[in-house]
Amino acid sequence: MLSRVADNLFWLGRYLERSEHLARYLSVQYFSSIDVPYQQQRERALLSILDMIGMQPDSESPLEEEVLVAVALDEKNPVSILSSAYYGRENARSVRDSISTEVWEAINNYYLFVSGYPVDVYKTKGLYDFTSNVINHCSIVRGKIQYTLMHDVAWRFIQIGMHLERAAQTIRILISKITDIQTLSNFKLGEPLELQQWNILLDCLEAKDMCRKYYNALPNRLNTLEFLLLNPEFPRSVSFNLTNAHVQLEKVSQRKEFSKTSLEFKVGKDINHFRYLEIEDVNDNVIPFLEETLQKIHVICDLIIDEYFI
Repeated sequence: MLSRVADNLFWLGRYLERSEHLARYLSVQYFSSIDVPYQQQRERALLSILDMIGMQPDSESPLEEEVLVAVALDEKNPVSILSSAYYGRENARSVRDSISTEVWEAINNYYLFVSGYPVDVYKTKGLYDFTSNVINHCSIVRGKIQYTLMHDVAWRFIQIGMHLERAAQTIRILISKITDIQTLSNFKLGEPLELQQWNILLDCLEAKDMCRKYYNALPNRLNTLEFLLLNPEFPRSVSFNLTNAHVQLEKVSQRKEFSKTSLEFKVGKDINHFRYLEIEDVNDNVIPFLEETLQKIHVICDLIIDEYFI
């Protein structure tokens, strides 16, 4: 496979996961803050949405409309949902011969929906409709990738991109929500509000029902963090996605043995500590741990680029 093709497939998977997670975070954060009587929480929700995409607010109280448009439909913002849909489509266009007609049509339909969505409608009454459709379109594309492509090297590069981006987005969501909880706790609004925030965090990752089932208990700080970070069977946990990204990398290389200088060895060394990590080990310094893990994911992506795409 040409390095250019592998690069496009890798980024196709990343942009797909990026836009879906951003759409869900935008929707859950915004609607969970509408009926809250605390103005601080409304403002914090908007700041958290901006933080999720790495944007700095112009003031401590950003305008709601400007935030919502910037995150979703601002073509000048390179990390908006619209930009991710566009870049994903361009990557798919570049590898049209490597993907099925069904995958291409699903990606094209997704982009046409996002690019054609009326901004005026979105501003006034379209946020739920827009984000729900983005999530549904991404699910359709992911299904077409799973069931209409051969599970060969092309499929594996898409999976590597998806798993690494999903792990990164889970960590970004965790950092943003934990920061929210720490900020709101300074206002002394009580434990019920903090528990609500853990529920919101789980909703952002479609994890609430499975977390409750797994622990047979209501979400709290420890079981929520453990489930989203370390659970080896939940498809959005950091551990699950890093492990599966490593598995796909090993299958792409087809090497039977890995030297200490190989990409697979370096990646495995960085992620295998998740197998033996306990949440109590990082609970007191969870944000520094998350930031360090996110940086490791960036390093892994750079290693993959150096190995296969340059």
